[in-house]
Amino acid sequence: MNAFWLSQMLAGFSFIFDLLAFQFARRQTTLAILAASTSLLAIHFCLLNAPVAAGLMALAACRYLAAIMTTARKMKTVFIVATCLYSALSWQQLADVLPLLGSLLMTSAAFHPAAKSMRRLTLCGSACWLLNNLVIGSPVAVAMESAFILSTLVSYWRLPRLSG
Repeated sequence: MNAFWLSQMLAGFSFIFDLLAFQFARRQTTLAILAASTSLLAIHFCLLNAPVAAGLMALAACRYLAAIMTTARKMKTVFIVATCLYSALSWQQLADVLPLLGSLLMTSAAFHPAAKSMRRLTLCGSACWLLNNLVIGSPVAVAMESAFILSTLVSYWRLPRLSG
């Protein structure tokens, strides 16, 4: 199996996690599932020779694990600075702005204590990652991010019922 097909397989597994992530009312459960998903995506992007996206996804996995423990503004700031530093140091092309913006929005989402706001910010970040996946030519990642957006929208609609 070559690197491309292995990357698509990992994106497929991540896809399953993403579909599940926002269907849970507990913020910590959602974040744990997202940590698993982004770990797989970090490897996926590495195999596709997209180092900026790979590094930002690895950082995202750490971010989600940290956000399980705290929503502290200082921790959010640490991850925003780390995201900007990593992007600046590994910048290769104009398209690298897409994973940067997506990661910054997702960082804000992860440390937001309110479930609805978390989902709104996640939707905006996902739109950036969807565009990135189109640019790098990963069909499974495009399908995954599209389904993730749909799943997040469904959970946004269901949230009052889940928490009430």
